[in-house]
Amino acid sequence: MSGNQSASVFELDSPQLIIDLDILDKNLETMVNGLNGKNLRIHFKSLKCGGLVKYLMGKGHSSFLCAKLNEAEVLADIGVKNILIANEIVGDLKIARVDSLKTKSKVKVCIDCEEHLFALSNFAQKFNTSFDVLAEVDIGMNRCGTFPGIPTLDLVKKIVATKNIRFSGLQGYDGHLQLMLDRTEKTKKAFEAFASLVNTRRLIENDGIEVPLVTTAGTGTWEFAVQAEGIDEIQPGSFLLMDCIYNEVRPEFQPSLTVLSTVISRRTGLYVLDAGSKAISKDFGMPIIKGKPDEKIFKLAEEHTRVECVGSPLPEIGDKREVVTAHCCATMNLHRSVVASRSGKVVDVWPIEASGRYD
Repeated sequence: MSGNQSASVFELDSPQLIIDLDILDKNLETMVNGLNGKNLRIHFKSLKCGGLVKYLMGKGHSSFLCAKLNEAEVLADIGVKNILIANEIVGDLKIARVDSLKTKSKVKVCIDCEEHLFALSNFAQKFNTSFDVLAEVDIGMNRCGTFPGIPTLDLVKKIVATKNIRFSGLQGYDGHLQLMLDRTEKTKKAFEAFASLVNTRRLIENDGIEVPLVTTAGTGTWEFAVQAEGIDEIQPGSFLLMDCIYNEVRPEFQPSLTVLSTVISRRTGLYVLDAGSKAISKDFGMPIIKGKPDEKIFKLAEEHTRVECVGSPLPEIGDKREVVTAHCCATMNLHRSVVASRSGKVVDVWPIEASGRYD
């Protein structure tokens, strides 16, 4: 990135990823004000940026979760003490990496079968260590997790009886509901999913086993989870950055993440930007031009974005546009740094340490 702190973001070279901290702060305030007594654990898979986490820690937020070990390592390195790896960890190489994190942070991992449990226990006994685990419950996503009810109770009983392993609670992620647009159907299915998780908690507790934590939900279902008794914390992440697709589902959160791009070509009815699919994710749909409803993106190539411009004058060559991505998490993964801005001015530049990594 070229440009100095306090410069206008529109003076920067492009393509350049930008987070508007004014908008991010409002999104965070909206979430915090609506928690209804639940705890907030912020998902780092959306953020991937240590500088942003430090910014959030400065505002009093200390609990984070992540999807990958490399993300947990970034979090531990910057001083996060409460980390949940919301995924199954397989293989001694990865288990050893989890174990090494415990010198810096309290780390929990998820399991959904005996194989996970025995591998962790065998490693722990061999190296005189221990692990905190959550049983992951499949509450409708049909991905990882044991089925609710008796199957989860059976796994939890084995966790409690296994050497060098501590049972730390239940996780159930409702990813299949996050982008559902039909509010009536979404409400019904969300409460059904949370009921299956909470009922599983009660079943385990009725068997005499304490369930220290039940964690669930994301940006798309947060408002339902905070109403459900028996849930302790929610784990959204995208609400801070947002994108044009998530904004349709959750309009109370505005996109703070954009990709600054430059007009490099134009002709009657359209213009071309210098950022394409290598800089702007289109996983869930087509991105949009911020603040320009008459300018519609219709094609992303690798290094170019074509924009239809019929109802408004064409921009000049060299003019800048901010693109609101169609998937904030994936866009963060495409960049190695992000500019933090406030009131249109550069206030900091943060590396995105966990981008481009899948380990």
